[in-house]
Amino acid sequence: MRILQRFETSGTGVMDIKRRIYLDANILIAAFENPGAHSDHAWWILHAIEDSEISAVTSEMTLAEILVKPIELGDVELAKAYEDMVATTTDFEVLPVKRDILIEAARLRARYRSVKLPDAIHLATAMAAKCSHVVSDDRRLPPIEGLKVLNVDPFRARGQIIESELLVRGFPR
Repeated sequence: MRILQRFETSGTGVMDIKRRIYLDANILIAAFENPGAHSDHAWWILHAIEDSEISAVTSEMTLAEILVKPIELGDVELAKAYEDMVATTTDFEVLPVKRDILIEAARLRARYRSVKLPDAIHLATAMAAKCSHVVSDDRRLPPIEGLKVLNVDPFRARGQIIESELLVRGFPR
């Protein structure tokens, strides 16, 4: 059974909702392939998922997108790291690209003509999973009602990116 939102007690007896985010493929690429502040911010998000501070979703299509460069370069170690990372865990769900996702992606492309098919599939998957945010480096993603696009900017403070945008009261840092 897929859980779209998890409820946890913060220790005060009050139930808090941990929002789900959608992780675009370019965040994983930034973490593994782009050293520097940008990579640090991407890793912070990945660690927050691993530490159960954030619940995240991505599409199986993400794996196909991120494997291209390692396969092209013959980097077996990086390809294996990507394959291991893009797998469903407690706080990271990898969703298949199903017919309903493809139909919604077509609707998005019809409405937002500049959106490419992979981006439309990512957005449709985020919508289907009831994510609150899409974390992406793609600044061309259109605003979608009910779904906030959050760019990982290495010059924004860590607290601004996660605490004010994604985390809810009561979750550990």
